Amino acid sequence: MKLEIQKIRLDDLDNFVKSETYKLLSTVPITPERTKSYIQNPNAQSNDIVLYLGFIENQLIAFRTLFAGKIESNKRSIHFGWCSGNWVHPGFRRLGFSEQLLKEAYEDWNKKLMFTNYAPNSEKLYLKTGWFQAIHKFEGIRGYLFPKTRKLIAKANTNKISKFTFLILDVLISIISYSRILFFIKKQKHNVRFETVSPPDNQCYEFKNTDHPNIICKPTTKELNWIFQFSWLSSINNSVHNYPFSSYAKTFFYQTVKIFDDNKFKGYFVFSVREGHLKTLYFNIQNGFEKEIMHFLKLFCVKNKIEIITVYNSTLAEQFFAQKFPFLRMKKYGQKIYSSFEVENVSKYLFQDGYGDVIFT
Repeated sequence: MKLEIQKIRLDDLDNFVKSETYKLLSTVPITPERTKSYIQNPNAQSNDIVLYLGFIENQLIAFRTLFAGKIESNKRSIHFGWCSGNWVHPGFRRLGFSEQLLKEAYEDWNKKLMFTNYAPNSEKLYLKTGWFQAIHKFEGIRGYLFPKTRKLIAKANTNKISKFTFLILDVLISIISYSRILFFIKKQKHNVRFETVSPPDNQCYEFKNTDHPNIICKPTTKELNWIFQFSWLSSINNSVHNYPFSSYAKTFFYQTVKIFDDNKFKGYFVFSVREGHLKTLYFNIQNGFEKEIMHFLKLFCVKNKIEIITVYNSTLAEQFFAQKFPFLRMKKYGQKIYSSFEVENVSKYLFQDGYGDVIFT
């Protein structure tokens, strides 16, 4: 079977999504929301190939999507592609089609690709090529406060009996969680205060963090505005039914939190909440406030009945792991960032939690 490959450049992406060809696909390779985000990406170039389609006998059986990133290495800017969506029709898997599309992307993007936020099988595929090396390992945590087994365990929704059983289990877990948070005491220094804004304001954008001058891929004002304004997730459930990845969320929002010490601005951080899952994404804060940030996030989780929290920032993660209460469970959790090209002096850089497509999902 020969795979016929079609490539869509950024400046043709909108026309493709509006075309009859797209509408007739049984599985779509990109949603209108992601399309808008890709087009508005301030790091993108009009000739970037962002979509690879694989056809056999006019049937779409594989696709791969990428979006542009930019990294500063040794005082020079490097344009590269973030590997994001990757799909193969169940009837055509293990035949090398995914790797074939990856090879096309590798050459088209001048052998400059990165990936993170991966499933285990995807990681194996990437590493099989021999092109990628880990440039950073996140050593974070994942905490469970009001977890729902119906979300975490696939077999929980198999039939009526399993649904009812896990519903009862979730009720019992909630009772335990509510009992525990009764003993949660807010701990905060009187001279430290937090202020929430969304998106970041001018004070955030103008902040110069002398403690962390080497934040790799430090987002610009344009990039942060792009992220806040062009979400990949729709609040309309019937927007796209035949897309194999995330496209809908009942609740999804970003939150920017500014921190002050004796009314002096010390920086800010950003997190997202998607259907009860809180993820920290970006930190631009002077050293010494990790414990206060931990308490702020704990209080936010308690007030908003957060189910799960994920933190990749290692310093903050250490604080959570040392003081697990009131979470029911806390485990170490993290992934790696892989690159197909050399990033010089990579050990001196500070990596952020939301790199790649993590910040969008």
